[in-house]
Amino acid sequence: MAAMKLDSVDPKAEVPFNKKEQPIGNASVQLASVLGVLVRRSIPLTPMDLRNIDYVSKENIWKIATQRFIVPEYFKDYYISKMGTYLKEARSRKAGKVLNVLDNLQWEEREKELENLRPTSMTVNEWEAFVKYVNSSEFRVQRLSMQGFRKKYDTPHTISRQGYARLGAEMQEELKTEEEIERVDLWKKGHKPRKEKGPNPGVVEALKKIEKAQAEHGASSGSSVTDDVLAKTLGETEKTKRLKGLGFGTTRKKIVSQSHYKKIIKECQDSCKAMNDRLLVLEERNLKCVCNKVTHSHRASPTDSNNQTSTSRIVFCNERASTPTPNTSPVSRTNKVQVPVKFKPCKLLSWIKEGGQVVADAEIVETDPEKEIHGYPIGLNCYSVSVITGHVEKAPVFKPTDEHRTLKDAEGGIITWPKDRIVF
Repeated sequence: MAAMKLDSVDPKAEVPFNKKEQPIGNASVQLASVLGVLVRRSIPLTPMDLRNIDYVSKENIWKIATQRFIVPEYFKDYYISKMGTYLKEARSRKAGKVLNVLDNLQWEEREKELENLRPTSMTVNEWEAFVKYVNSSEFRVQRLSMQGFRKKYDTPHTISRQGYARLGAEMQEELKTEEEIERVDLWKKGHKPRKEKGPNPGVVEALKKIEKAQAEHGASSGSSVTDDVLAKTLGETEKTKRLKGLGFGTTRKKIVSQSHYKKIIKECQDSCKAMNDRLLVLEERNLKCVCNKVTHSHRASPTDSNNQTSTSRIVFCNERASTPTPNTSPVSRTNKVQVPVKFKPCKLLSWIKEGGQVVADAEIVETDPEKEIHGYPIGLNCYSVSVITGHVEKAPVFKPTDEHRTLKDAEGGIITWPKDRIVF
């Protein structure tokens, strides 16, 4: 293991993934090579399906691989399925070499060469059973049938073992963009002819169809993988329903599911942004609205986004024009404005009701308006506080989040609260 550099290393290489949950980057190439070596060394070629391999063998391979690489646990099943692919490839290559020996050598020379081909992961009995199976008429017919299917595929790619996922990541890096590369552009790049072999006739014909479709319908005739240029010109594999030009693990169902959840996430993000914009407007208005002994007016809502004058009513703000009345709240409040020290105990007053109703006990955490909480600045006229005990059932927090909607939810957490509704 040490000779193949399969032992533990520090620091470990982190394997990055794209938005389709496909591995990309140099670390993913190294991990694929390591898993291929481990599969060939640890698992005999006799099982026809990786699901027949005992769980311990697959778990040991994964543990060895994670000694060198950092891979999120939820990608473990993905790489377990890739182990099956690597085992199938190793079996196919070994079967080809065995058939070549059986058909071209005889007697002692044949036996000697077959023994040299035996993997270290197989016993003599397992190897003899494998050679017998490969030499059977059933296997030969099946092999010829699969070779015939491969010959019918007239548009082979030229990216070798790189894969479409890594190719797409390279194209994004070359173009210096984070936008997803169009599937048709990936397909064209992946079928670019090599200089030593020249263009493939099937690929040339497919490119003509693609160019014709783009000329008729534009660069992108559809917005999804089921109706874009590539789907309309080349179709899809009916047997497996795999999508062309996207690589291992991407099916129509998976792409549609990801698109659905991306839409939901976008709607939630837009909703949160709109709510935060409204809160910022309210905070700014509250800061500017200094009404003590001054009667003035302002609009009840800001101007709209089209820079047109709002038709909302005018509200006269003269609540404090008269002589201030003494504070009758059971909680005393100081008239002198001072910035409290951190971790100072305080009480939170309701921000939706007049008066001095105490809704929670808390501690001051941060007073700097530019510091962020839950990804957003605290803002002017607010402090961040740590809620110790909430006194009012279902009392709403000032800026709700997915985790904190009421003060009971926020117990033990940090929230934002208007500083004019905090007393000591």
